Amino acid sequence: TILILDEHLQRFPFESMDMFAGKAVTRVPSLPFVFATLMERESLTVEPDSISYVLDPESNLSETASNLGPALNNLASSRGWEWKGVIGEMPTPEFMTEILQREHGMFLYCGHGGGEKFFSRSQVEAIMTSRNDGIRGCRPPVVLMGCSSGKLQSVNCPKENSTSQRYPIYYEPEGIALSYLIAGSPCVVGNLWDVTDRDIDRYCLTLMEDFVKGQGDSLAKCVAEARRACKLRYIVGSAPICYGVPLTCSSR
Repeated sequence: TILILDEHLQRFPFESMDMFAGKAVTRVPSLPFVFATLMERESLTVEPDSISYVLDPESNLSETASNLGPALNNLASSRGWEWKGVIGEMPTPEFMTEILQREHGMFLYCGHGGGEKFFSRSQVEAIMTSRNDGIRGCRPPVVLMGCSSGKLQSVNCPKENSTSQRYPIYYEPEGIALSYLIAGSPCVVGNLWDVTDRDIDRYCLTLMEDFVKGQGDSLAKCVAEARRACKLRYIVGSAPICYGVPLTCSSR
């Protein structure tokens, strides 16, 4: 199921409605995003040994780093994989550029926001033109587990409770998730609003465990199924949503 929502509807977690429970649901700004992704790729699969991650780059989420770091390492090592990761420090631009250009890889981020402090939206969008064959340069799906990492908002939309004049026409909503889609990422997972770290960490680990099983479930379906891990089923569990085209993980 693909949802195309306007600037007023995209803030609502339609994916958590009973009719969509356990189903693969994604969002796109428009259908050309889907067509472009399908035209640029021969396959929509992730190699489980090509996953990279950044945890707590600002070094102020100690529980996230201490819990997810060993858990992700055990998840990979138990299957004979070696994932590249940066924990407790800012990754270099070279590291980010390399992993975002890797074919059949995947990038996971757990920290504040969408990681703009170490890799800005302009840097993400610059990867779009990094290739010489006309294909957009950002290749892997991206999972952003920070607060409001999947939120899209019009830059000229007045803030809530603002007394300023309300403009009848807004710019199109934008955000870090959309920047990754524009740059070429086939699929981006993010949170619609702010979340608690412990609950979203449980969600993140469940999401990764389900996805790398390689049983044919798409990333979008794993996003839906992983909501079961949250103690705050709706306050936190309904926040993660998926943009783009669903991918699967190859079995190994």
